[in-house]
Amino acid sequence: MITSGRDKIYSSKKALLHTERLMKLQNQQPISPTCLLVDLEAFCNDNCSFCTTRKENGYNNQMLKLIQIDKKEKPKNEFRPIGKPSERSRLNLLMAQSLPQMMKEAEIPAIELTGGGEPTLWPAFDNLIENLVKSDIEIGLVTNGSNISDHRASILAEHCTWIRFSMDASNKVLHKEMHRTPNNDFDRRIDSIQKIIQLKHDKLVLGISFVITPVNVSDIEESCKFYKNLGVDHIRFTWMYDKTGTAGLTEKEIVLVKDMLLEFKKKYEDESFGILYEDDRIDLYSKSNNDFTKCYMQRFVWAIAADSKVYPCCIMKYNEKFAIGDIQKQTLKEIVHDKHSVEKMNNLNPISCFPCWLRNKNKIIGQAIEKPWKKDIENHTLAIHANFV
Repeated sequence: MITSGRDKIYSSKKALLHTERLMKLQNQQPISPTCLLVDLEAFCNDNCSFCTTRKENGYNNQMLKLIQIDKKEKPKNEFRPIGKPSERSRLNLLMAQSLPQMMKEAEIPAIELTGGGEPTLWPAFDNLIENLVKSDIEIGLVTNGSNISDHRASILAEHCTWIRFSMDASNKVLHKEMHRTPNNDFDRRIDSIQKIIQLKHDKLVLGISFVITPVNVSDIEESCKFYKNLGVDHIRFTWMYDKTGTAGLTEKEIVLVKDMLLEFKKKYEDESFGILYEDDRIDLYSKSNNDFTKCYMQRFVWAIAADSKVYPCCIMKYNEKFAIGDIQKQTLKEIVHDKHSVEKMNNLNPISCFPCWLRNKNKIIGQAIEKPWKKDIENHTLAIHANFV
């Protein structure tokens, strides 16, 4: 099996590189996160059946209120976007300038632009990228690839640290079924990926996201082959997050898929292409958070939702009782040092959260804080994209 630096892209031990922050936590001092996960926009031009914020049986679809959708309503045509974009559905456009400034002031070195909705639909997207670059912020982007002009492709290829395209299929028929788009625009999105491949700098990591569901499970191998031939750096497999904890699959199917992923990793992975997945992630989807008592991930990664509120993680976004601040009312630095925010993080009981697939990272960070092991930190000095904990 090929092993390389790419395995450290999604390493659970990246936080161990931030020794100064770990020492502050040991001394019960506040720290700024290393990364923000930001929903610029709640509206999306896709209507993916597996989307955690759109699924009828999902854990949390409070975001739908921002796009003026009652989750009890049934759309007349599933193959079209739901809701509508508006000032209510997105971060204030002035954040294109103020957010990078706040990040620099608070010493937050990295940002992941994600969803929620589709980030590239945010009207001030290009301006934000420009200001993030000026503030020397590392940029990661998760996108469906639908809104990338030639100009935007060149900007992203030059300035992003990594980009991950949510594709979930290897052909236009299946892609349309998965993303429930009004058009067959798979080819157009592939063109966007190819543009960035041609323009990208050597350090830019370009990946494909594939969420495993009953609809696309038979397309896993074809996707490995297709995206390897396309020339991306890796394909990342995860599982549909739902209340059954099964991604809609039977126990037998889950075992078979895990075996397939291991087989395909050996078969298709080489020095230029990786197949990434977390073997136990689906097993955590229905597991109570009773195997750890402290949430340390929230100290390193905050999620800012399109409602401008700051949440402890992407899993609990739009669940307002978990909000620890609001960037319309406070700066990020103020939230870092706000006694109420710190107290709220200190008192967060993981049992009250939805099933946590970040628990392994929590345990590792907890061990580093409570029982530091210097050798473990030294062994991970080569982790890639260390700020994207």
